[in-house]
Amino acid sequence: MTFTLTYVERFDIKNEDLGLTEPSGLALAPGGDGLWTISDDTKRVFRIGLTGKLRRIRPFKVPKKGLEGITIEPTGAFLFAVREENNRVLKLDIAKRAVVEKRRLAQMAGFGKIARHFGDEGGNKGLEGIASNAQTGTLFALKEGLPGLIVEISADLATILGHRRLGARNGFTVPGAPGVKADYSGICYDPTRRAFWIVSDKAKRLFLYDFDSDRVVQGAALGYEDEDGAYRLIEKAEGVAFDPSSGRLYVVSDAEARLYVYDVGP
Repeated sequence: MTFTLTYVERFDIKNEDLGLTEPSGLALAPGGDGLWTISDDTKRVFRIGLTGKLRRIRPFKVPKKGLEGITIEPTGAFLFAVREENNRVLKLDIAKRAVVEKRRLAQMAGFGKIARHFGDEGGNKGLEGIASNAQTGTLFALKEGLPGLIVEISADLATILGHRRLGARNGFTVPGAPGVKADYSGICYDPTRRAFWIVSDKAKRLFLYDFDSDRVVQGAALGYEDEDGAYRLIEKAEGVAFDPSSGRLYVVSDAEARLYVYDVGP
């Protein structure tokens, strides 16, 4: 289940007028014709094309700022997002452009098993990403650090079904830089590999992680060649989406407000 990662291109997606300045999550739209993203300093959800062009659909507003991760459930009717500040999961109806449900992890059955990892509900190391797995019918929320966690949640947001603690012991390391500790800033599910793509903004890496075996299968630097031919790493990668039909992987940078495109090969 190894992979190759080939940089294709990148696009500026910043739109200050509409508030898309700090993209912090990414989700592939049904049919693979676009992406959903959020900006953690703006109370709005955005739809962009695969080249980063903002789709000027009716504004999709949310009650508060601070959303970090976003995913779409299998039917394509609902989005799920997380707020880091209070570790809350929100369900958003795309057709109604409205939040239809929201629940904190602490309100879910089974929270007692992971409560010790959240302290005062996580602070600035709370939920940072979320992924939907059509094969299990469940959601997987990602905690940024102290410690890093991946938490499996029932689709009705009622129950925490399981969790894994993430760290060096299961492969989240940076080759040649043992002093760099990975954090966990974005996640999506790859049905072709039955594993999760996880990005780390501190490590500037992409990891392919198998939840069942609780290990990183492979990692790769999130790099690219700029116009001058210099090799650079993405600053603050905070969202990732994968299109299994094309083998394309999309990464969004919070600091740069850019969308990066990669081809994933065997």
